[in-house]
Amino acid sequence: MIQSLFLYLPEMATPALQLFDVTARKVHQWSMVALIALGFVLGDRAGWLPVGVAGVVMLAGRFWWPADVFRQLTWRVLEPRGLLRRREVHEDHVTRRIARVIGGAVWLVAAALLLLQTATLVAWVLALLIAAMVVLDAAVDFCALCFLFLQLGIKRSSAS
Repeated sequence: MIQSLFLYLPEMATPALQLFDVTARKVHQWSMVALIALGFVLGDRAGWLPVGVAGVVMLAGRFWWPADVFRQLTWRVLEPRGLLRRREVHEDHVTRRIARVIGGAVWLVAAALLLLQTATLVAWVLALLIAAMVVLDAAVDFCALCFLFLQLGIKRSSAS
């Protein structure tokens, strides 16, 4: 049961789970966190831009792979040149995909609030909450939405 919260290791995998490149996911996640941190450092007036870029990459990249420039960088440059090693593991991506859509949408809302200089405190709270969840998944493979689904008893399908 706890296995559904954390990254599936190959020895724990079942045939129903697909192989995914965890290296690309982690590059993507840490890049998103870096963009949010940059936005925070830039402050209320200019912070909307990196927060908005993170939102677009998260949301658009979920539905159209070429839009995820950080995964593309990993697959086309970093892994082929040996700068990063590809690590494939069996994972259930259904809930992570839902989390990605929610996170991207929240970051776009936060960017809009920052751009309009309306409710900037709310914008930063929202942006940093999503960033904290991304850090948890990137650092220790803990998927907060997976945990929530498990607590609520929501069943996930392995279908894309």
